[in-house]
Amino acid sequence: MLQRPRTTDLTNYDPEKGLKTIAVAEAAERHYARAKDASKLQAAIRTKLEAQADFVVWWDAQSKDRGGRPAKTRRRSATGFQNPGRNGLPDRYVIDRWRRKLVDPARFEATFAAALARYVRILELETIAHVGQNSGENEWYTPALLVEAARDVLGGIDLDPASSAAANEVIQAAHMFTSETDGRAQEWTGRVWMNPPYAQPLITEFCAKFAASVRAGTVTAAVVLVNNATETEWFQTLAGVAAAICFPLGRVRFWSPGKEAAAPLQGQAVLYTGADVSLFCERFVSFGLVATLVRAVHDATAERSRKHFELV
Repeated sequence: MLQRPRTTDLTNYDPEKGLKTIAVAEAAERHYARAKDASKLQAAIRTKLEAQADFVVWWDAQSKDRGGRPAKTRRRSATGFQNPGRNGLPDRYVIDRWRRKLVDPARFEATFAAALARYVRILELETIAHVGQNSGENEWYTPALLVEAARDVLGGIDLDPASSAAANEVIQAAHMFTSETDGRAQEWTGRVWMNPPYAQPLITEFCAKFAASVRAGTVTAAVVLVNNATETEWFQTLAGVAAAICFPLGRVRFWSPGKEAAAPLQGQAVLYTGADVSLFCERFVSFGLVATLVRAVHDATAERSRKHFELV
């Protein structure tokens, strides 16, 4: 439950910082909704609502009966907040709405629940594995054209660690792991194709397993298809062992037995690790932008390693 007031000394509350917190949390909410990161989305929504409630508590403590103007305080903001709706201050209707929905703890929780409900479709998608979960309607597989290109680059597919019988009709991997055999618990070897389950924490765990197998040398070459969530830890993990990336033009239309092909809400990326980068570039450039990765370029000034992209 929200504890009010969260700011124990209202004279030290900075409304400008409070409003910036709201703006940052709103941006984070939109970002994590697009990224389908349920846990961080919930945290961003709650942070936003708590910051709005804080502002209302401060506003009401500073206001006077005459028109609701804030009284002068010891820490007057740099913009000189005077009237609602001016100098970046929310207008009176917004403040009233926040007051109705957020100041009372019970109403705060109801508002929080309603905000989550607006993202129910996203949150449901977060709990469903994309390919590795063999559960009927929720299975969506890679279109054959992308798989054929990957097979050409790899010279064959030894393993698909997140698959099903239906998916492997197209993938044609010599070996596969399903949700029942759980690829996370198995050893990965040879040439790998991976379209991991997109739910959390499965996607993070599959990407970590992939990167560890590449570094251990058991995976000799691989092509991986994922959403282009470049800001996520799991994507950075994949990119850390990749030699090249293709960003397809348009969204990949996945298929499922007996259902019409469907495109997800965001674009995709195809990552390659292996020795034949030129072949990957040649084969995948027809799908979209291809970039090769030059790793571990030391920046003496920043004292850290960075990746640089070379467009081909």
